[in-house]
Amino acid sequence: MAVRRKKRASSKAGCLLWIGAFVLLLILFLVKFGDIRAVVQKTGFLDALNHAVSKPNPQPPAPSPSPTADQTTEPRLQEQPQQQELPQQSEPSPAEPPPSEQTTANTPSDSSETAPSPATPSPAAPAQQEKKTRTAVLYFVQVHDDGSISSQRVKRTIPVSDSPIQDTLETLLKGPTESELRGNLLSLIPSGTKLRGVSVRGSTATVDFSDAFGYNRYGKEGYMAQLRQIVYTLTEFQNVKDVQFLIEGKPRAFLTEGVPLDRAWTRTNF
Repeated sequence: MAVRRKKRASSKAGCLLWIGAFVLLLILFLVKFGDIRAVVQKTGFLDALNHAVSKPNPQPPAPSPSPTADQTTEPRLQEQPQQQELPQQSEPSPAEPPPSEQTTANTPSDSSETAPSPATPSPAAPAQQEKKTRTAVLYFVQVHDDGSISSQRVKRTIPVSDSPIQDTLETLLKGPTESELRGNLLSLIPSGTKLRGVSVRGSTATVDFSDAFGYNRYGKEGYMAQLRQIVYTLTEFQNVKDVQFLIEGKPRAFLTEGVPLDRAWTRTNF
């Protein structure tokens, strides 16, 4: 009996020790709960635990591939009879050579449709680019070693217009080209001379020049040469026989001493 009592007393004492330890741990846990919670959040223990608990969930979608595989196999089985039906339908059509004839007939039609497309712009383009031109005859001078001056006839290609005499005179006033200069051709019409107007009455052409036309640095021979250039150039026109000169719209008695300007000039005056 005494032994049993000792065992009971020792078991009670052990229980009391466990209960006391548990109470102590509970008190410590309650006291340090805030620190423990902060440590757990920092370490991410709760997130790892939630992830481990949620891992078994993705298993249910596993059976989904089996029906999809069945579905993929089913249409494949249905496609086979369709492929078999196609040759059956194409068998009665071997006697259809006419479509080949239609394709061959279509090919020339396509070429015939494309052929006119490049052909249509070709005549239109040159028609726009072509400009009517004519040949103008100009007269320049050439000074020889002995000091004599002779007239030189030059042909130019200029556009056609409603004022051929004016265009010819303006071309003459521009002077010789580079190639003509290399051929020792000159113009003794004073530089800066401008054409103010030109008109034809009967067989007389009246030309009106700017004031620069009245000053030639080469003297009397220069004045005669400039008049000869204009008279010879204008009388190339069949309806012009002589030329009357004006300066700034007014006639002058003399261009310089010995060169009267109050009458019309012809080729016989030179």
